Amino acid sequence: HTPHTHTPSTHTATSRSPPRTRKMPEASTQEIIFAVGGYSLCSSLMLVVNKVAVSYVPISSLVTVIQLVSCAVVVLGLKYANFISVDELEWSKIKPYMVYVLAFSGSIYTNMKALESSNVDTVIVFRSCTPLVVSVLDYLFMDRHLPSGVSLLSLCLILAGAYGYVQTDDAFHMGGATAYFWVLLYFVLICFCMTYGKVITDSVPMKSMWGPVLYSNVLAILPTFFIGLGLQEFKTMDQIVWSPPAIQAVAVSSLIGIGISYTGWSARDKISATAYTIVGVVNKMLTILINMMLWDKHANNMGIACLVVCIVGGTIYRQAPMRTATEKTVVSV
Repeated sequence: HTPHTHTPSTHTATSRSPPRTRKMPEASTQEIIFAVGGYSLCSSLMLVVNKVAVSYVPISSLVTVIQLVSCAVVVLGLKYANFISVDELEWSKIKPYMVYVLAFSGSIYTNMKALESSNVDTVIVFRSCTPLVVSVLDYLFMDRHLPSGVSLLSLCLILAGAYGYVQTDDAFHMGGATAYFWVLLYFVLICFCMTYGKVITDSVPMKSMWGPVLYSNVLAILPTFFIGLGLQEFKTMDQIVWSPPAIQAVAVSSLIGIGISYTGWSARDKISATAYTIVGVVNKMLTILINMMLWDKHANNMGIACLVVCIVGGTIYRQAPMRTATEKTVVSV
């Protein structure tokens, strides 16, 4: 590995160089497997538990706000009990994380709007295109090479498998110009989040991965609340029955939310933006496959085969290596 040689007199370069030379090379295979495996496990569990939680509390934005607040409270509690090392909330660090959180919140809103005018299969196809775009953004802004032949084949298999899957579903459609607008905006925001999330992980110094967890959860509370208001979800709050099973479901989802937040940022810290994006897409495909095989008695064999193609594509992807430091400079946060 060739260390970065940015000019020491430039503050932004020196603040970014140590994380870039320290984080990526030192992540062992075991650490990467643990982070990615933990993130995948939490993602799968979260989907199942969230379904249960929303069945009891049918206001998704409220459930999400509770999860965000719970995570922030737990992290601060562990911090002040001296169990973990967490950064204080500082304006210089809040600014880049606020950009990320606003873009991520925007992706959630545009995803909902896209689903209103098209359907989930349409969104899956566009979501599966994101690794191709993020791989170019990795090259432009993260000092990585473009994908190798094998990795490009991997990305194409993921896209082809996703497209093949939705073609087996008669519900695949686009509902006119409005649907294109929202799904394309969702696509742009997701690509931005995947890349910018890696940028701030590398360039904003934190004592531990609990720092990004705290910042992202605290800053996401208000945007999520306002999305709920904008979608008029809180009008039915008086109809919620806070029974013991409902409280337990929301509590468990909040606990898993802490896990997915920590493992997610940890995985992002240890792998490239493209690899992290692929993990998210493959997680989604695995979940769909499991749902089809366990609960859908009329699962289409061709649909299952296409999902397997996606998953195989994800497994053969090889992370693009870093280029020399003089070829590109990381985008300024």
